Amino acid sequence: MKQIVLLFSVLFLSITTSLAQQHSIVGKITDAKDNTPLVGASVIIKGTQKGTTANADGRFTITAQPNDILVISFIGFATQQIKVGNQTSIDIPLQLDGKDLGEVVVIGSRSNQARTNIETPVPVDVITSKEIMATGRTDLSQILSFIAPSVNSNRQTGGDGTAHINPLALRGVAPDQTLILVNGKRRHASALVNVLGTPSQGAASTDLDAIPVSAIERIEVLRDGAAAQYGSDAIAGVVNVVLKSSVNQGQISMTAGGYNTSYTTTDDTNPRNYKRRDGFTLLTGVNYGFKIGEKGFLNISGQINNREATNRSGFFEYNNRLTKARLYWFPYATGTDVATIDAKEQSVDRTASSRSGNGQQDNASLFVNASIPLSPTLDLYAFGGMSSKYSVNPNNSYRFPNGTTTINSISSRYFPTIYPNGFLGENVARLIDGSFTVGIKGKTNGWDIDFSNTTGNNRIDYTIQNTINASMGTSSPTKFYSGALVFKQNTTNLGLTRRFESTAIKAYNVAFGAEYRLENYQIIAGEEKSYKNYGDTTYVTTVGGKTKAARPAGAQVFPGYQPSDEQNQFRHSIGLYGDVEAEVSNRLLLTGALRYEKYSDFGDQLTWKTSGLAKLVESGTGFLQNLSLRGAVSTGFRAPSLSQKYYSATTSIPQADGSLILSLVSNNDNNVTKAFGIPLLKPETSTNYSLGITSRLAKHFTATIDAYQIDIKNRIALTGTFDFNSINSSDPIVKGAAQLVKSLLVNYPDVNAAQFFANAIDTRTRGLDIVLAYRNRVGTGTLNLSLSGNFTHTEVQAVHVPSGLTTSASDEVRQYLSERIFFDRQQRGRYESGTPQNKFVFLAGYTYGRFTPTVVMTRFGEYTFFTTQSNLNSATGSRDQVFSPKTTTDFSLNIMLNKATNLTLGSNNIFDVYPDQLAAVNNQTGTTPWGTTGGQQFGFNGAFYYAKINLNF
Repeated sequence: MKQIVLLFSVLFLSITTSLAQQHSIVGKITDAKDNTPLVGASVIIKGTQKGTTANADGRFTITAQPNDILVISFIGFATQQIKVGNQTSIDIPLQLDGKDLGEVVVIGSRSNQARTNIETPVPVDVITSKEIMATGRTDLSQILSFIAPSVNSNRQTGGDGTAHINPLALRGVAPDQTLILVNGKRRHASALVNVLGTPSQGAASTDLDAIPVSAIERIEVLRDGAAAQYGSDAIAGVVNVVLKSSVNQGQISMTAGGYNTSYTTTDDTNPRNYKRRDGFTLLTGVNYGFKIGEKGFLNISGQINNREATNRSGFFEYNNRLTKARLYWFPYATGTDVATIDAKEQSVDRTASSRSGNGQQDNASLFVNASIPLSPTLDLYAFGGMSSKYSVNPNNSYRFPNGTTTINSISSRYFPTIYPNGFLGENVARLIDGSFTVGIKGKTNGWDIDFSNTTGNNRIDYTIQNTINASMGTSSPTKFYSGALVFKQNTTNLGLTRRFESTAIKAYNVAFGAEYRLENYQIIAGEEKSYKNYGDTTYVTTVGGKTKAARPAGAQVFPGYQPSDEQNQFRHSIGLYGDVEAEVSNRLLLTGALRYEKYSDFGDQLTWKTSGLAKLVESGTGFLQNLSLRGAVSTGFRAPSLSQKYYSATTSIPQADGSLILSLVSNNDNNVTKAFGIPLLKPETSTNYSLGITSRLAKHFTATIDAYQIDIKNRIALTGTFDFNSINSSDPIVKGAAQLVKSLLVNYPDVNAAQFFANAIDTRTRGLDIVLAYRNRVGTGTLNLSLSGNFTHTEVQAVHVPSGLTTSASDEVRQYLSERIFFDRQQRGRYESGTPQNKFVFLAGYTYGRFTPTVVMTRFGEYTFFTTQSNLNSATGSRDQVFSPKTTTDFSLNIMLNKATNLTLGSNNIFDVYPDQLAAVNNQTGTTPWGTTGGQQFGFNGAFYYAKINLNF
C-alpha cells in the first residue's frame, strides 16, 4: 500500500505544466437534410480516448479545453472536426457521406489516433447503446449473442451453477478464453467453475449480467488473440464495456414483457399440445450524469431486473418411449393399462416431474463512472459498482416415490411422510458482485500516463430447498445451506504512451507498462446436515418386504461443500509489456507487442503479437473507394484459474435405475487426484493467425471478411467420471476398470465416482467472420441494412492421457480408462460440435420521421449431441443426434412520441420457433423435450412480447 501511495504522489508532483481551463460544451447533432436527431452519434476529443454519444434527442455534453478539437462522427455521415475555442453551445448538422460508414474504435491499440473499424489491423465490432437499448432482451450476454455472430451465450436449464450465470464465448472457444474489460480495465471472473455437462464445462467465466445495461455507452468486441497486449485469458479476443460519461442529461427506461407460446411434444402414439404464458420480465433502468465543477462528471446508473420462471416440460409417459416398459410414479400401481391403474397413480400431475426453462431471477445493480481534473493535465477517475442477484434453478431430476420406475421397487432417496408424491429440488443462489477502479491519468513531458487500481469480488451462496438428506430419515429438514464460493481480484497497473512524428515514416506510437495482480479463491463449507451421512439405512425395496441398504448422504440436488472441500488460496502475478504502432505511410500500418508475465504458482510466460494493415485502394470516389488487406500473428496463454486448480465438491447424480451416486470433483492438490496420476495444471498456450480484407463500395456500403485459426495446446478440461458402478459386470475389462477405481477411492467411503481438471487436449479452431453494412437515404427516410456471419469449427488434435493413469492395470483396462472415461466421445463432441457451427444475423431498419421499424433475423447453424455410448438399454439406434439449423425473427417498432420520449413495441422470436426435440432414445420418459443441459442453439422458451419506454431528460 505504501508503494502505491508513493507512486501516486510522485506522479502527482511531476505534473507541472499548466494548460487552459476546461469548460462544458453542450450541443445537438442532426441530419443536415431534415434536422432529424442522430441518436448515438460519437463525439471524441481528438488525440484522446475521451468522448460521449448523442442521446435520443441528438444532444450531448462534454468537457474540453479551448485548444481541443471535437471529432463528430456517425455511420453513413461525413465526419466533422470542430475546434472548441470559447464555444459553450454547438449545433452540428452532418451531411450524408458513405465514406464514413465505420465506427471509431480504441480497443486493440494504445495509440490515441482515432480509427474506424475498417482501418484497424484486426477486426473490431462496436455495439452502441442505441443498438443495445433497441432489443427487447434484458441480459447483456444474451444481447451480445443476438447482435454479434461470433459471440455465443446460451441460458442453461439445469447445469447447476451455469443456470445462474450465462457464460459468453467468442469464436467458438471457451468462455474463459475471452478477456472482459470495463473502461479498458480487467474485470474479475466469477467464483463459479462449470462442472455439469454444459458446453462451457470446465471453464470459469465472467458474469457480464452484473453490469447494468443502463450504464453502457458502447461495447467493443476485439475478435483476435490479444494476450500480448492485455495478458492472460485473451486467447480468442477481448470484450470491452465502455461506461457512460454524459452530464446534465439522463434516461429512465422500462421494459415489460413475457412469453406467449405453444409447443407440441410427441411420443409414438399421442402428440400433446401445450400453451404457456409465463416468464414475465420487468426491467427498469435509470441513468443520469452530474457535472462536478467546470471540469468533472459523475455518471450514475441503476437497474432492477425481475424475471419469472418458464416451464417447457413434457408429459411423464406411462410407457417408456423407447423400450415400451411400464413407467409408474408410485411403487404399488396395479393393472396393465392406464385405465385400470390405481387412483393415486392416475391423479398425479405427470407434467410436474421436470421443469425445463428459465429459472426465476431478481437482479439489482448500481454503477458509477466519474472523473475530476486535479490539474489542467491530470485527471482523477473512478468507476465500478455492485450487483445482487437472487436466482432459482428448479431444473433437476425429479425424485419419484418409485425411484426405478418399475412396479416392485421403492426409492432409497425419499420419505412418503415428507413428500408423498416425490419432490423436485431447487438450487437457489445468492450472487453478490462488486468492483471498483480508481486511477489518475494525464500528460507529462509528452507522455500519456495512466495509473490505476481495480478491485473486484464475486460471491455465490447456495441454498438447496424442497429436498431432503435421506440418511437422516424422517427428521430431515427440507432446506439446507450448502456453502459458498468466493473469488477476489486486485489489479494495479501503470501505462505510458507517446506518439512521435518522424521524418523517416509518418508517425509511430510507443507504449509500455506493468501490471501486478493478486487473486484469492475460497470454498466455504455448508451446514453439517447438508453433507453428512447420518446412517439411516432402512427402506422398503420389495412389495411387502424390507431390507437394509445405504440411503444417500447429503442434501439431494447438491450436497453441501464439506470441511474437506474448504479452500482459501492466494496467488499473485506480475506483467511487463511494450508495444509499437508505426504508421509507415498513409497506406501502411504495422504493429508489434511483447508481454512477459510471471505467476507465483506455475512460472512465467512470454507472448508476442504482430499485425498490419495495407490500404490497397484509397480513392474516396467511384465504386471502389477503399480496399485494405489486414492480418495478424500472435501467441497467447491462459493461466489455470484458481477455481480450476482448487475446486472440490461432491454431487449426487441420479442413475438410470433410480439410484444415486455421489461424485467427487477432486481438486488438483488432492491425494485422490495424485492417486489417479493426474499432474499439476499448467497454462494453456495458443497461436493465432488472422487474415482479412476491408472495403468501402459505392459510398454507402462497407464490408469486412476475416479468416482465423486458433491453435490451443494443453487446454484444461474436466475429465469424465471414474466410477465403480460396474464392479459386478460380466465384461472383464469393465469390471477390471471398476475394481481399479474402487481401490483408488478407498479412503472416500461415501463417494462412488471422481472427476478431475487436467490439461487434457490440444485443439484447432478455424473460422470466417463476415460483416456487411449499408446505410443510405431512401425516399424520405434512412435505410439501414447489415448482414454478418460467423463460420467456426473446432477439432481436437490430441488427447494427453496422464501416464500415471495407465501404469497400474492391464493394457485393455488402461485403454478403456483412457478412451472411454478420461476424455470420451461426449466430451469431444462438446468441443467439436456442441455449439452451432455457423451463425448469421440480418438486420433491416428504416427510419421515417418518428417511426423506425426493425427486423432482425438470426440463423443458428446445426450442432450435434454426442453421448458416451452408441446404444442405451440394448435398444437399436444411436443416441447421437443432429439438431438442424433454425432461424429466429425479432421485430420492433420504435415510435418517437416527442423529443424526450420513445416507445418500442416488439417481439423476440415472433414466429415462435423451437429447436428440434430430443429423440425418444434421449428422452425416454417424455419429460425433457429439449434436454436440461447441452449445446442449445438459442434456448427453447418461444415467442417473447414486450413494450419498452425510454424517457430522456
